[in-house]
Formats: sequence, structure tokens, C-alpha cells
Amino acid sequence: MTMMHLIAAAAAAMTLTGSANAGERFETRRIAVPAAGLDLSTAAGIDILAARIDHAVKRICGRDRACADGAWASTEWQVDRLIREARAWRRLADERAAQLRACREQCSRPASWYAPSVPVGVTVIVVRD
Repeated sequence: MTMMHLIAAAAAAMTLTGSANAGERFETRRIAVPAAGLDLSTAAGIDILAARIDHAVKRICGRDRACADGAWASTEWQVDRLIREARAWRRLADERAAQLRACREQCSRPASWYAPSVPVGVTVIVVRD
């Protein structure tokens, strides 16, 4: 993710959008929740992300339980994807470390390493009537 994408995400963090369809009115509120710097392959990283999401949900919904349930539901697939990616990178790193320990100096070192993509975050989305 480039710096431009991060800036765009920050700019869109508190976007309010209203739309009307045949007299119906609703608003959509979005808050970007950062996940960069968190190790989502661990329970501690997941707990920190959950606390950040909870804070964003409370900012949007206050004490409205139906709103909060919808906001949490909007994050489920995003969080699941981030956790799966983090665990896959952790497995790859552990496997490579085990390979290097097993062969010590006989193993050839790769010419370059590709770092995992940094998780940018989760967007909490709420649509209210």
C-alpha cells in the first residue's frame, strides 16, 4: 500500500454520505480503523484491533445496539481476511527459519526477500435510516 493510499484512507475516514430514493433517506458513516503495526497472527494483536474497532463503533453508534451490531458485522470479512493473511505469512516465516536452522551454511541464501504487505486496516460501515 502506497503513502497515497494511506492518505486517501485517512481523508475518507469520517465520510458522511446521504442519498435519497423515492423519499427514503439514509446516511452511511465510515471510519477507517488502522491495523498497521499489529501482529494479527497473535491473540494480542487481534485483541488490540478489536478494541480499535469497538472504539470506532462507539463513535458512530453511541448506545444504539442495532447500529453497533451492523457496524461489527461490516468488519467481519475484513478482519477475517487480515488474520488469515497474517497467519499465512507467519507460517511461511516459521518454515523458512526452520529450513535455515536445518541446513545452516550449506543452504543458499535467496537473492532478495519479499516482505509481507502491511495490513492497512478495517473500515467500519454503518447505514442508518
